[in-house]
Amino acid sequence: MTQVRNKRRNERLRPAHDIIGGENHNDYPTQTLFEEIKEKKLPFVSNIVIIGRLRDTWDKQSELGEYYQKFISSLSSIIEKGLEHHEHNTPDSYNTQHATGLLLIFPTLFVHCLEVTNPALKLVLEDLNQSINTQDGLIREASILNISYNIKTRIYPNWTFKSIKLAVEDLDAQPAETTETIALEVLGKLLRLAKYQAEERQRNERPIDILANIDQQRADLLPNQANINYLLKQPIFRTADDILKNYKRPVNIRFESDLTAPPTHRLFPITF
Repeated sequence: MTQVRNKRRNERLRPAHDIIGGENHNDYPTQTLFEEIKEKKLPFVSNIVIIGRLRDTWDKQSELGEYYQKFISSLSSIIEKGLEHHEHNTPDSYNTQHATGLLLIFPTLFVHCLEVTNPALKLVLEDLNQSINTQDGLIREASILNISYNIKTRIYPNWTFKSIKLAVEDLDAQPAETTETIALEVLGKLLRLAKYQAEERQRNERPIDILANIDQQRADLLPNQANINYLLKQPIFRTADDILKNYKRPVNIRFESDLTAPPTHRLFPITF
């Protein structure tokens, strides 16, 4: 038995974008992020999350915050002085936008989330590496938890630091979760904390210190100290020295054909 077609021909031949939500494919952006940055001459901004351990404990909390406050504010002048001595510079090198982020300093550990341009990122890594390798440096060890290159928007309007005076937890406790799960949890709390700061800024017309009592009012937004200590012991995370080596040597690319024996093609003519 034949089925009766109730739909008209023009309805059956409608484009797919009219059926699904009524959207047109021409409404979607046609530019990539790189093309948009190049057209608008925006800087290449990267986000880096650093976890580390203080060389000394309580008495160095404020000293570390004050040191980074001076260092972050002087990044623009350091880059400008460096450009004066170089004849060849990339277009991104001339952009000296300010750095934004948040530094959380615990009794023995710290978490530093930074949004900086690519030239400033190298300076931050060099300073971090120098602080670790110097006996009078404020940092004993540090690892790079995450780097997101060429982010589109910043999540922090400026750079601030906060000393957290929470009770010291059992840092040697072994978590039941995997390393990847713990790392994602720390990164997720940093995002939720940034969202909380943005909401509080919109709610209050007057500028206030949003992080003044964060350890008492919203301690659930702070990363767990035991998790940070656990991640510092994992060798899978790179150090500042590892990333700085990439600036000096190119990436070693090896084709799969180079690993096979005998070679998949002849390297010279063979005659009989």
